[in-house]
Amino acid sequence: MAQSMGRTMDDLRAPAATWSSEIRNYEAQKRHVVDAGLVAGQQLKLPPGAFQAQERVFDPLLQRYRDSSVEAMQRHHEERERVSHLNRAADIQILREQPFHIVNHSSKLEKLAPGKDPMRLGGHGTLGEKERTLHGKGNFPDTAVDFNIVSNIPFTEHHWGREDERPRMKEKSPRQRKVPAFLHKDFHIISNKYSNNHSEKMRQEKRVSLLEGTDKHMQVNAFDPVVGRFNDPRAEERVRTVDDAREMEILMRAHERVPPSYKGRESAHYGILSHERHNPDMLRVLDAQDAERKDRFKNRYIVEHNQHAQDIKGDHINHVRALNRISHGRHEEPLRRGYDIIDGKAYGPGLKEKHWHEPYAKKALTPWEKIEHSTAQMGTQGTHAPAASTGKDHSMRPGEVNTLKLGTSSSAPQLHRLPVPSIRSHAASNQSHRSVRRSESASHSPSIPMAVTPYAPPAPQVPGSDAGSVYSRPSRAQGV
Repeated sequence: MAQSMGRTMDDLRAPAATWSSEIRNYEAQKRHVVDAGLVAGQQLKLPPGAFQAQERVFDPLLQRYRDSSVEAMQRHHEERERVSHLNRAADIQILREQPFHIVNHSSKLEKLAPGKDPMRLGGHGTLGEKERTLHGKGNFPDTAVDFNIVSNIPFTEHHWGREDERPRMKEKSPRQRKVPAFLHKDFHIISNKYSNNHSEKMRQEKRVSLLEGTDKHMQVNAFDPVVGRFNDPRAEERVRTVDDAREMEILMRAHERVPPSYKGRESAHYGILSHERHNPDMLRVLDAQDAERKDRFKNRYIVEHNQHAQDIKGDHINHVRALNRISHGRHEEPLRRGYDIIDGKAYGPGLKEKHWHEPYAKKALTPWEKIEHSTAQMGTQGTHAPAASTGKDHSMRPGEVNTLKLGTSSSAPQLHRLPVPSIRSHAASNQSHRSVRRSESASHSPSIPMAVTPYAPPAPQVPGSDAGSVYSRPSRAQGV
């Protein structure tokens, strides 16, 4: 309540820091605080022309009031204030400066204290001193000592004043006199020997001289730069201890700053220069981890090799399929023609004839050959086969067809034991057998291996001619 009454309406209406404070301010404003406008009286109203009338009271040109009574009263008030300020200034000047004129030495307080010394009136500052007397302020000592400096006799006995006016002597206990040691001689200055215990003091003096010389030598030559150590073994031991402690501190601080991931490095468990093992167990663990890591990395190369072998196998299969897709009909036209259209040489086994190379593409089987081939695969023997003695049918029996089945690729465990066949070896194997299954759909087609046939194939028939085969015709060279 007291706090709310001590604040104004503007303070209560100002935004508060919290919502609860705003609620308390609102309650105090509505219940306990009375607006000042409700208890204030009626405001004064200025009649019209009041300001103009006040402006005409004073004349700005003459600098005086137009009413004589008002002007006289104002001048009397100003004179009284002027005198009051001057008196106050004079009092302050007397208090701060001398109470007399420095030129004619007349008293400034003559009207207040006629015939009196202005310096002895009493009061504040320089006026606070006592009045002058005939006897003065008393007897003051003329010297700082309490005896006559000529006769060395105390003032109580030798003084120019009366006995009751002489200064009293203060009792002082004399302090102990100190004589420097170098001024005290306990030896004879002629014989230069000690008066008492000469031999004992000489040994002591010699020892002291040695100790002093040693101390001076150790202060100047504490460290031997040639040997690189301190002359005092104790100082050398302390310095070595401090150096070792400092090095250990540096190592420990450096070890604390090493990241946790770097503390488990391999070089932390043995000396990289001396190869001295500090933690053999940890080194064995790291070696085991390296061996396991190498095994995992080795499996990568095994898998890559298997994939490479599979790629080679796929390339061989695609190559064989591409060859099997070649039609046999594209090779029948040169065979029916009987000669090469480029060089004009006839096909035959003669010296001047060109050897005919059997194409890899095979002739499609007839329905009868397909039946016999399927029967041969079922384990039966074909009794009826097309004859090849006439030289006009170039097909072979199913039993004479040699096929080569592609083997599977080597697995990962067999990679380090069995050599994987290369592309050249695989190609040589295919060339030696000269038969690979054509495709999944045409895997039963017969093929004639070139390596098995040591002689040239039979001569093809010349269509539309009764002269017979090409080999039965006379050579063109003979006709020429």
